[in-house]
Amino acid sequence: MKDGIVGMDDEVRDLLVKQRLHELEMAYCRGVDRRDRDLLASIYFEDAIEEHGSMYSGPVSAFMDWAFDTFLPRFEIVAHYVLNEWYQVDGDRAEGETHRISYHRPFDGGDQRFAACRTLNRYECRDGVWKIAHRAVVRDWVTDTPLDLSLLGGSFEFPMSRSDETDASYDQLKLFARGPLPA
Repeated sequence: MKDGIVGMDDEVRDLLVKQRLHELEMAYCRGVDRRDRDLLASIYFEDAIEEHGSMYSGPVSAFMDWAFDTFLPRFEIVAHYVLNEWYQVDGDRAEGETHRISYHRPFDGGDQRFAACRTLNRYECRDGVWKIAHRAVVRDWVTDTPLDLSLLGGSFEFPMSRSDETDASYDQLKLFARGPLPA
């Protein structure tokens, strides 16, 4: 025991693992919001399972196809915000519950959608790399509201987010290149 702290090496390791799990969650949001398929794919193991409610359930490779070819093209902008995160680490496996709010603005000018969900994640460390092995999404609430584009201009005007490589973040943040999350 040193300074009353037992097992500090294990505790420090768990903190570093939790930081990596947080990075995986942030990469999920950025991968979807910026439509960076390589980044999103890099956070899952190839044999991972994604359960996205009644919209999709199955192998992550087919989830990528569904998300990028069917779901996301319906929206001009999507944005995901992470709220509470709670992780438990046990050796080379971990579990996490992450609360999210997401925003979806359609191309057709229809209602904008705000939704809250929780992701129930199982992570593994394989060959020294932590990734998602299984993710299940449960809905907390969802609401649609009319879109008023006039609110985006005037005294509240900012550059608009983009869902691709033309987003301002790629110009302003040189360390946030498109592509896989470094291991």
